[in-house]
Amino acid sequence: MSEALEAVGVREAKNRFSELTALVNQTGAELVVLKNSRPWVVIQPADAAAEDRRTRLDRLRALTRRIEKDVANEPEWESAVSDRDLLDDERVRRFG
Repeated sequence: MSEALEAVGVREAKNRFSELTALVNQTGAELVVLKNSRPWVVIQPADAAAEDRRTRLDRLRALTRRIEKDVANEPEWESAVSDRDLLDDERVRRFG
């Protein structure tokens, strides 16, 4: 399931209802509405397309996390090395 949006109070939800529901449908994320600082209701998209968007968004977030983790393990880039040299080294490393 998608990450939830930041919770809002009942008054804010009432005043921004159209904006918040559009955001819920656009992102596919749930929105918790608080009453007396306690969760009261959850607003979430109702259509099948929204579920598909939530699933794709979850996959995109997982892929982004994997890429960011891989980037953290990459060696430092040396500005003195040309792009062609980097590509040649990578070809040799991958294909021998």
